[in-house]
Amino acid sequence: MAWLYQEETIEALFLALIAITPAIAAVGGVLHRLAAGRLSRRALTLWAGVALAGPANYGLWRLFNAIEDYWGLDRVKPLLINFAIFVALGVVVGLVLRILLRPE
Repeated sequence: MAWLYQEETIEALFLALIAITPAIAAVGGVLHRLAAGRLSRRALTLWAGVALAGPANYGLWRLFNAIEDYWGLDRVKPLLINFAIFVALGVVVGLVLRILLRPE
């Protein structure tokens, strides 16, 4: 039976994103600053989010795999654990962004 994806390929992609997303954020932030004259708090939050997306994605991928490797893919418990982690993370990130993106 063939797997839907090769874990090594996904791992390599996510490792590449660790380097690519901060570089894209740096270039985007510089171009944004040149075009607008300054970076607003909203723009700074946007580019910081882009920079952190790759490393955060890799960390979450490793956490997901650790949970699934420990309990296996055929049980409900790891599914619920991953669900709880991602819901809690979504709430926390949403609240932080709400504070950072409120009108200046």
